[in-house]
Amino acid sequence: MMVLYPIFLKLQERKVLIIGGGAVAEEKIHAVLRSATDVTVLAPKITERIREWAERGLLRHVAEEYRAGILRNYFLVIACTDVEAVNHAIYEEARQAGVLCNSVDDPDYCDFYSPAVVSRGDLQIAISTGGKSPALAQRIRKKLEQDFGPEYESWVAWLGRVRTTILKALPRSESRKQLLHLLAHTSPIQFKFTAVGHGTNVPPRKHENCASG
Repeated sequence: MMVLYPIFLKLQERKVLIIGGGAVAEEKIHAVLRSATDVTVLAPKITERIREWAERGLLRHVAEEYRAGILRNYFLVIACTDVEAVNHAIYEEARQAGVLCNSVDDPDYCDFYSPAVVSRGDLQIAISTGGKSPALAQRIRKKLEQDFGPEYESWVAWLGRVRTTILKALPRSESRKQLLHLLAHTSPIQFKFTAVGHGTNVPPRKHENCASG
């Protein structure tokens, strides 16, 4: 049984290529643009939304069909044409060129899978079934979206600011570690009170023992 290695990629200043210009490509591009700054879309025809992104300078559009030999300078490629054989050819070339490749909805022709994601600013929760049931991953994502609402975005940002202050103010110690865990055991509701009335101070709460991890 193959066990996937979970990972978050830094795509800033990495060259990303999306091959395809339909609705599926649009969905993938929308996700990639949140992380990547150097995106090229290769497709003779593209959706209106992709065209708008190109006009805004968010990506480059090359109005051509895929041809062998174009993947060499890319870090990551997503194959989402309407022709399975073309997607497979893209994957095989990517393997030869050492380029990470995802052939959409075709697990056997993927170096990585795009997980279902709950995104709240810097908080990202990724769910994968290893390609076995994307529908189940989507169902779990919807449940987690209820458990981790939009308020988590500002709360996590606040936790980051407080952590920076604590790391500068206190030497490395078990008490510092426990304090950071204590903060993580607060809630967005407590954060709202603290952010309004106490800046980056620790929430007014009795000390409690927090397990590490």
